[in-house]
Amino acid sequence: MKLYKTTGFKIDVPGDKPWISIICKATPGFDDFRLGLLQALEHVKHDRRNLWLFDLRKIDALSEEEESWCQAQFFPQLMMLGQENYIAIVVSEKCYQGMLQEVGLYGLKSYNSFIIIDTFFHIPDAQDWLLSHYRSAVG
Repeated sequence: MKLYKTTGFKIDVPGDKPWISIICKATPGFDDFRLGLLQALEHVKHDRRNLWLFDLRKIDALSEEEESWCQAQFFPQLMMLGQENYIAIVVSEKCYQGMLQEVGLYGLKSYNSFIIIDTFFHIPDAQDWLLSHYRSAVG
């Protein structure tokens, strides 16, 4: 189910997957990024999904404005839903290796009581990680 789409930026719920998929094939404008994630938040208020897959391989990183908005608006709104949320961020291998050198393996992960983030450079690894949390929640 498509939640938001522009040229190079798409947010959807893949029919056979338990996560929200955010794919950046080009750098989204800030307004598109913000509106897309707000649309996804509105969807999960009713759907109760708590798994998120951010595919940033084509752009490697969000802009400073997008990161700030996520920290100040998106994550707090996600936490207000009252459930754990698992966010897999996928970047290119080159970006991943640079991040690994800069912050170390533990720096690629982030945890609080509501938002658990891990960073990957292979989509299947990110999907497996999300599925492991999905299975533990339903199993």
